[in-house]
Amino acid sequence: MSAPQNDDAIRALRANFMFASLSDEQLAAFAGQVWFEKIPAGSVIVREGEQADSLYVVVEGGVNVLKGAEQFLAYLGPGGFFGEMALFTEQSRRSATCQATVDSTCVVIRKAVLEQFCTSRPDAGLIIYRAIIRTLAERLQTTSADLAFLMGVHVRQQSAVQELVDGAKSRGRRPPGTPEI
Repeated sequence: MSAPQNDDAIRALRANFMFASLSDEQLAAFAGQVWFEKIPAGSVIVREGEQADSLYVVVEGGVNVLKGAEQFLAYLGPGGFFGEMALFTEQSRRSATCQATVDSTCVVIRKAVLEQFCTSRPDAGLIIYRAIIRTLAERLQTTSADLAFLMGVHVRQQSAVQELVDGAKSRGRRPPGTPEI
C-alpha cells in the first residue's frame, strides 16, 4: 500500500461516478484520506467471510467477483467498485471474493474515513450515498431477474418430471428407478 499523490487521487475519484459530482474542494479534502493499492494479476483482494471495513474503487485493470467455490458473479473494470455493503452494516463480513484478473490498481476507502467525511460534509455524503444506493438497487434488480429466470427453469423441469410420472402412471407402470407409491 502506498500513499497517493493528492492529484492522482483526485483524478481517480473524479473519474468515478460516485465522486464525479463533488466540488474540487470536497474532492481535495477527501482524496488526502484514501490510498492506492496495486494488485498483481491473480491476487485475491478480499476473501468471502473476512471482516469488511473498506470500499474499493477499480482505477485500472479488472476484478472478478466470485462466490463460494469460485462461482463467477461479475466483472468490475475501471470505475467499478466493491465492498460497499461493509459501509452499511456493523461487523460486516465480505459476501464474495474479489480477485484481480490483470495487474490492477484500486483506490481504497476505509469505512470510518467515508463515514466521517460524509458526516462532516452532508452535501457530499448525499451525493456519494445516492450513487452507492443506485448501484445496490441495480445489482438487486439483476439478481432478482437472474433468480426469476432460474426459478422458471426449475418450475419447467419439475413440470416435465411430473408429466413423465403422470404419463407412466396412466400407462400402469412406474418409471425406472422410482419407488412404488
